[in-house]
Amino acid sequence: MYPEIADELEVSEELIADVVDFYWKELKKELEVPTHISVTIEDFGTFEARKKQVDYLIKKYERVIRHMKPTTYNKHALMSINVSKLENLKGIFKMCEEQEIKKKQIREIQKNGKTV
Repeated sequence: MYPEIADELEVSEELIADVVDFYWKELKKELEVPTHISVTIEDFGTFEARKKQVDYLIKKYERVIRHMKPTTYNKHALMSINVSKLENLKGIFKMCEEQEIKKKQIREIQKNGKTV
């Protein structure tokens, strides 16, 4: 696939491979440490975090952190990463709650026959 794209765009295959690799690495990074409630992947769609799943992950990270004993530098670094992920998840959980409230308000408005 890379040779056809490279020929069409008149660039090297290496450049195409670098761009594609960069895109997927950034996407993977966003999925591993989410900062938004949804992720849009072109030509695949928009994927939204579920409140129930985020709540499960928050509880999981809280358990992991509670049982960690940062006695070495590496363990301390791992704990720091987990704490950061937990904070991000709490932010996403809050966004999920806010979005849930907005959706309820919209449904209520539509139910009463008013336009949004």
